Amino acid sequence: MFEPRPLTSDSDKVAADVSTTVTEIPLEDTLPQRFVPQNTWMKATPHPVERTVGEVFQSHVLERPDALAVCACDGTYTYRELDKLSTAMAHELRRQGVTAEVLVALLFEKSKFIVVAMHAVLKAGGAIMFWDPSLPVDRLRGIFAESGAQMVLSSSTTAGMAAQISSHTIIVDEEHIPAPSSEALVTTHRPNSALYSVFTSGSTGKPKGFIMEHRALVTCALACGQQLGITKESRTLQFSSNSFDLATFEHLIPFVFGACICIPSEEERKGDLTRALDKYQVSLAMMTPSVSRLLEPQHLPLLRTVMLCGEPVSVDDVRRWSAHVHLHNGYSPAEAGCINILNSAMTEAHPNNIGFSTGVIPWVVDPDNHDRLLPVGEVGELIIQGHAVGRGYFGSPERNKASFIDAPAWVGDFGRESYGSFYKTGDLVRYEPSDGSMQFLGRKDTQVKLHGQRLELGEVEDQLRRHFAPPHAVIVDLVTPKNREPNLIAFVSRSQDMTVAANDALQEDHFLVPDEQFVIAAREAQAALRAVLPSYMVPSEFFLLSHLVMLPSGKTDRRSIRTAAADLAPTARRKYSSMLESAQDRPATDLEELVLALWATSLNMPAAEIGVRDNFFNLGGSSLDALRLAASARKMGYSDLPSGVVFKYPTVRSMAGVLEGTNQQRSIASQPAESVQLEPSLVAQLLSKARIQTDELEHPGFLPMTAFQRKSAGLKCMHIVLDISGVDHSRLQAAWGLVQERHISLRSVYIPHLDHVYQGFLRRANLMIPIQECDQPAQDFATAFCDKDAEPVLDGRPWWQLTRINSTQDGSSALIIRTTHAQFDAMTLGVIFNDFMAAMENGQLSARERQFSDYMTRRVQHNSSQATVEFWSKFLQGSQMSQPVFTDASAASLPDDHIGMVYVMRPIQSVSTPPTGITMASAFRAAWAFVLANYTGQHDLVFGEFIEGRTLPLLEDVENITGCTAAETPMRILIPQHAGATVQDLLSHSQEQYIARLPYETSELPDLVPLCAPLWPKQTSQFSHLLVVENTSAIPPVTVDGRVLEHRWAFHGRLEDVQIQLVPMKDSLHVAILGPEIRLTNGIADMLVGRLASTLNQFIEKPDALLAEIQWE
Repeated sequence: MFEPRPLTSDSDKVAADVSTTVTEIPLEDTLPQRFVPQNTWMKATPHPVERTVGEVFQSHVLERPDALAVCACDGTYTYRELDKLSTAMAHELRRQGVTAEVLVALLFEKSKFIVVAMHAVLKAGGAIMFWDPSLPVDRLRGIFAESGAQMVLSSSTTAGMAAQISSHTIIVDEEHIPAPSSEALVTTHRPNSALYSVFTSGSTGKPKGFIMEHRALVTCALACGQQLGITKESRTLQFSSNSFDLATFEHLIPFVFGACICIPSEEERKGDLTRALDKYQVSLAMMTPSVSRLLEPQHLPLLRTVMLCGEPVSVDDVRRWSAHVHLHNGYSPAEAGCINILNSAMTEAHPNNIGFSTGVIPWVVDPDNHDRLLPVGEVGELIIQGHAVGRGYFGSPERNKASFIDAPAWVGDFGRESYGSFYKTGDLVRYEPSDGSMQFLGRKDTQVKLHGQRLELGEVEDQLRRHFAPPHAVIVDLVTPKNREPNLIAFVSRSQDMTVAANDALQEDHFLVPDEQFVIAAREAQAALRAVLPSYMVPSEFFLLSHLVMLPSGKTDRRSIRTAAADLAPTARRKYSSMLESAQDRPATDLEELVLALWATSLNMPAAEIGVRDNFFNLGGSSLDALRLAASARKMGYSDLPSGVVFKYPTVRSMAGVLEGTNQQRSIASQPAESVQLEPSLVAQLLSKARIQTDELEHPGFLPMTAFQRKSAGLKCMHIVLDISGVDHSRLQAAWGLVQERHISLRSVYIPHLDHVYQGFLRRANLMIPIQECDQPAQDFATAFCDKDAEPVLDGRPWWQLTRINSTQDGSSALIIRTTHAQFDAMTLGVIFNDFMAAMENGQLSARERQFSDYMTRRVQHNSSQATVEFWSKFLQGSQMSQPVFTDASAASLPDDHIGMVYVMRPIQSVSTPPTGITMASAFRAAWAFVLANYTGQHDLVFGEFIEGRTLPLLEDVENITGCTAAETPMRILIPQHAGATVQDLLSHSQEQYIARLPYETSELPDLVPLCAPLWPKQTSQFSHLLVVENTSAIPPVTVDGRVLEHRWAFHGRLEDVQIQLVPMKDSLHVAILGPEIRLTNGIADMLVGRLASTLNQFIEKPDALLAEIQWE
């Protein structure tokens, strides 16, 4: 529930009728002389319109029930139909607890149902918050928690995403809207009730949100809409992304005037907006100048009114549009309602004149002291006063104090203390002395707009500092190179050394040529930001600075840095940017020439500066540029290029390759993921063995296990032991119950049948954690408990089982978690324990969109596909499994019950990194192949590799799946035999083999041998040894109420494999060999690991050396 901040009200105000012009209140006569011009221009102060959006909407339903209200890509509604459906849905929402001041998030693609959902929430009395499904789930989850929203309404398409955010979700579509109710819907809200919430970028590193009231929107919409000429006959465009504050205004304003809202699909708005405007007969559109530049005004005869907003307007914009439409320039920060300053008489001489106030009072004050009002003509910060101003930011007193201010001292001189709240915009403006209109001059702080989206540079900087920790210094700014669109750029200094700027601009020598370490760090940071921020907030380029340049005031000289970057010549820009490749790679085919020409047009840059390996977004491309790319393609006669292709294939070469096989690619991508069906008789036998019923299983029932899972399930249990002394048991049990409900893999059961093991997923599992008391320290008792509870669980019971041990001796407690590697991998444990900590802290978790059963279904299909069989048949053709012997005669005499483990480790001395384009894992693989070739005398080598299995094609969000996706898959390396073969040749071959195998790496040996390796012995079911690149600690520090719960593993049995490992440690890299004594003896292990460490060192240090020159000490 919200805690409304009541706005100042006056007893003599009378509610204005929605059909009348906004009324005026005269000013007092006594004013300081130098401010008389401002007083003259602000002679009208509007009353707040004391009505709700629902009341206004209902008046149009009664007046024109059969008029068209919605014309969307998926259908239309009249006012009568929209009223009927939204009322029926409102009754359901009221039953679900929606009433006044309850916030509800709307997560929809472009659709008519978002309008039904919007009106349903408002009828129930609640407030709305629009969300765009393209935003990261983690960001929406944070907004949901910060805002105090109670539920999420979604379409059937976005329902899975909604379930990840809230446990309280409702689908709104034809099937889920209930039948009309005969009960009257009692009004629970008033004009000063919450209407909607908007979240914008915040300088503290997370979004900031606020609430707007009904009367604020209605007051502002009437004042603005009357100037725009909106009538009952208007057809208004809903174009903005739902994450943009303008989208809320676009959804609401048509229903204030009884107009029709027009909603093109996402494909229509991105692909061909001109056609969409014509198709929906749009008469009024609001858009950024950047979007307007994609359109040809002369081809839009039905479009009568255009309001440009969100970005500065150019002379060319005015020139192109003013002869064809009624052109307006609109201004308003989201915190001050909808458009509240409007220029309806734009001229080429003053394109950035934003005009006059509509529904608010604008003041111009000293940017450093809002208690000092500035005379007319001086540049100052704009303060907006009025009933359109929002309530203030959620849970942020400091932000509110800085932005939503008390009435300044000078307001009393004008007699305006009671006319609404005050908001400091941070925008620099100036009153025109000639007529009182207002010129927009820019921002006073770090808040900028990029392609119409407002962002706080501080939020981006805060995220980047997590990747460039001190002593690095980070600056993010908006840079506009000559003849280019604005571009978000990150500047990083490796030290915080500072100099005071002596010139107007930074010199070029303050930029450093990025080394490989910085390039890698920048790309990793960019990838990480894409996971947590909207795409428009991710810098497209990173520059390395020699040091920071400061102003005499001690502030960073952003302007000098920004100007220097903007002034860089293309060659210099390519030299210093960490994201731009060399342009020396020219197109090799006609198709590459075509794609490059399209890029040059959409990016507005010379084709000579673009290489076929350049990344579209690293060249400064944006989602808007992707729209231009699609538009340019149509103009050049190449209509098969969808705007979204650039996001998946961001280089000229890869995009050209996709175009060459567009039809094939599209047909593959569109294939549905069908369920894997087992024979009914087999299912019946599995159910009988497990002693469970069909309805106790989640869809899709039973699935085959992977070979790695089968091997793991046959081994003894693993246990994780947590020190939970002092942790409340009921809270602990509730938290683990939520974790178990969220992750289907923790509810898996394993059933052996003949030569296979199958896995099923229970709908419900036992959430009770039994307590066992002991008379010794809990950790000591846990050790003995784990030893007794080590046998595999293959009888239909869940393997994942928790037991609490309480000591009566010292009061200590331990939590024992029984599990198996068949249930988890390194990534899984991190997710599970983070969820546990979140559940302990918050008492709730949202559902996951992608479950392990989805992954397994797709994996079984993919591994049995014809393409997979053909790849492995070719990859393994003519090969034999490498079968080195790692033991001597002493191993044969070892008694079975006394077989120990051999483990030998050596550090890698080199501090260098592999050559450009080669990963450390590929270098490790090549080094081992070289050692193995010398050890066995073979040059065609096949061995196993342990992989994570999360590169499965055509499955989104695979990295967030919890379950064991790991696999043991073949790798084949051929050691070059010609005399001039170099280390680089072998490194490149290792990398190429990895890339070639990547789409098919989830295939495992037992499944491959019969189909793809017919020359191998039929009984081949395991590798002689495995290469393993170790991850860091799988379990994060587990913290509850500020205390770290220490954890340890309890393993049982022994490792059966010989493993060759690459082991990263805190400050070093090691190689290791381990295995059971029966398969690996100490002397051979010590010799091999020594050779491996030496080889890897030499490969990294001397990539140009001949292979014949590699020697061991």
